Amino acid sequence: MPPHVEDTARRSTTASAERLLNLLIALLDRESGYTREQLRAIVPGYDRAGNQDAFERMFERDKAHLRSLGYPVEEIPDDDPWASDAQLTPRYRVPRGSYRLPQVRFSAEESAVLAVAADAWNDAAQDRLARRALDKLEPALSTEAAPGKDLQPTVAVADPAFEPLLSAVLAHRTVRFDYVDRTGAFTQRTVQPWGVGSRYGAWYLAGWDTDRNAERTFRLSRIISEVAVTRETFDPPRNFSMGGRLAGMVRQRPHLRVIVFVREGAGQLLRRIAAPAPSPAWRAPEGFDAVALAVHDTESAAEHVCAAGPDARVPREPAPGVRDDAAQGGSAPTTEGGPSAESVSTSEDAPTAEDIATQNAVADAVARRLRDARAFQARMPGVDVRWGKQRRHGAAKTSTEQHLARLLHIVRHVYAHQGAELEETARHFGITDAELVNDLQTLFVCGRPGHMPDQLIDASWDDGHIYLGNAQELSEPVRLTVPEASALLMGLQTLQAVPGGDSRVVRSAMQKVATAADALPLADALAAPDADAAAEPRDSELVTRLRDAIKNGRRVRLQYLVASRDEVTERHVDPVRMIFSDGQQYVRGWCLQANAPRTFRTDRIVGCEDAGEAEVHPRMESEVRSSIQPAKRRPVQAVVVTDRRGRWIVEHYHAKRFVEVSVPPAPGETEDSDAAPRDANSQPIPGSRARAARGPRPLPEYVAAEVDFPTLDALSSLVTRHAGHVGVVSPPEAVAAVEQWLNSSCPEPTPGRP
Repeated sequence: MPPHVEDTARRSTTASAERLLNLLIALLDRESGYTREQLRAIVPGYDRAGNQDAFERMFERDKAHLRSLGYPVEEIPDDDPWASDAQLTPRYRVPRGSYRLPQVRFSAEESAVLAVAADAWNDAAQDRLARRALDKLEPALSTEAAPGKDLQPTVAVADPAFEPLLSAVLAHRTVRFDYVDRTGAFTQRTVQPWGVGSRYGAWYLAGWDTDRNAERTFRLSRIISEVAVTRETFDPPRNFSMGGRLAGMVRQRPHLRVIVFVREGAGQLLRRIAAPAPSPAWRAPEGFDAVALAVHDTESAAEHVCAAGPDARVPREPAPGVRDDAAQGGSAPTTEGGPSAESVSTSEDAPTAEDIATQNAVADAVARRLRDARAFQARMPGVDVRWGKQRRHGAAKTSTEQHLARLLHIVRHVYAHQGAELEETARHFGITDAELVNDLQTLFVCGRPGHMPDQLIDASWDDGHIYLGNAQELSEPVRLTVPEASALLMGLQTLQAVPGGDSRVVRSAMQKVATAADALPLADALAAPDADAAAEPRDSELVTRLRDAIKNGRRVRLQYLVASRDEVTERHVDPVRMIFSDGQQYVRGWCLQANAPRTFRTDRIVGCEDAGEAEVHPRMESEVRSSIQPAKRRPVQAVVVTDRRGRWIVEHYHAKRFVEVSVPPAPGETEDSDAAPRDANSQPIPGSRARAARGPRPLPEYVAAEVDFPTLDALSSLVTRHAGHVGVVSPPEAVAAVEQWLNSSCPEPTPGRP
């Protein structure tokens, strides 16, 4: 943004924040309140409204800003005894004491976990709410709190359904949406939402499905329409706990085994979650290794195999001569003189009929997925992407609200620390000295209606120490709003799933946060119930070793799988922090090979050894927040097209821009049938595009997004992993690489041959 444009925007934001502050002071000043016209006359800034309609819109926005910050703007009848009924107009006020923070005090341990929870969000909107909540709680926090630097959970939301669902949960409103289950079957749901939360890297909604008259849990990424929030209200069950529901989602051990042929020296990510094939009956063709993949269902197995593209294949049957005897429970065939030259399979390790049925089911699923991926990619040449102007929704509102929140926080902070040094105060707020002086100058010209010298806020900072006066009502601690408390509570909820955390302290902090918002049911809905110590999440041996290395200042030698390059590398790392995000654990530290900070997923660490004493790296120490987000610019920049099932990719991969597009129908399909949701057999569902008058509105069927990837193989793997839901439009070299990847992927190899 050019400097002059940036300066203009800053002045506009400051003017709006000044008007809002003067409006708040006026609403607090007079218990009987003011009419709209009176406020228009006495609040500086409303004179800039060109006409009555412009003023009305400005006033409605200002009321919404104040309410979102925790000040309940009330509308009361006019108290003019001489006015006729036709002349009566409502008056507005903020009742004194209605916004004050309830009596609550956090211990040092609770204050520490609150600081960690407020720092957890990667979502910008929720991050602002959580930090604003922590600012409001500052008077109630312990000064002895010292947030741990060795562990940091992060919370990211890539599901557009999250915000409307969270709002419906808080307002107890019934919702409607279109949903697809694991098999691809499409249904329309009407749900009373009880709670939302994340577990194992996914977000879930729990509630009462009114169509099925039963309690159900939904994965947000499978909601393929906008969430329609109705006016229908409900009372959630008193004993429901979303935290308890999430804690009860224990991953079941895989019960299916699939044999996969993996190309020698490749498919490292697949090898990481597999083991050598236990039976010699599955002989891999030359240049491949046979591995056994333990999975929960055929679709997840097919997804893993498709992600490896040309480097993985699923055989349908064992080696010739083994299948018949295996089906009969016998041993491998023998020659006339004794055992065959091949290894003899006993009845214990020979594949059973069930094993072969599983193999065929997975092979069919892989073939279907690759077929769908090729068909979808074949339609990409007909896609016309026209970006247009990218709009920043809510940017002005956010900056104005943020500035007003900071002004109010400055008043509260300085009143509690009169005479605080200007430089120290600026550091506390994360702004420059000049920005703090500008804020103090804004406060200096704000005050009660009339704006005479004795009615303005008294601010002085000439000697480098800040003093404020004549703003007593603004200095009172303010209660949390429900959205602010929810953002902080969901950060705390994430801490409950972090191995090695203290759930007792987290639950106590959640209760107090809900009290600060005068909304105790929030904590009951989000917190996990008390449980035995045996039920608490535990660190793996590797994570324990890494945390010990951080604690004792030790360097580690890592054997690390780089998935985007499909290779295992050796790294020497000075670890400084563990990060828990989306159900995964990461270690962040200084990588000596890169001579820079790096983040490593623990489930991709093949080996870990002590490598001596770690060093202190100034750049690492200066990092306030550890990030696991990708670099701002990656080598491969591509335009991908997703359907409604793949819409999460836009957020998850931090798309730089996106736009709705049209995709030509597949051969033999019409535009209408192509746009309809499909059932498990990829057939359009009749009438699925029709919606009830109050039903959910379908999302854009196709969206083009500009996304960066580390390698062309990583992009190609995304296309095959989410087969039929993602395609690539440009650049030409990326399209060519994806098409070659798809054409080289073999869905059903001939036994005994590559």
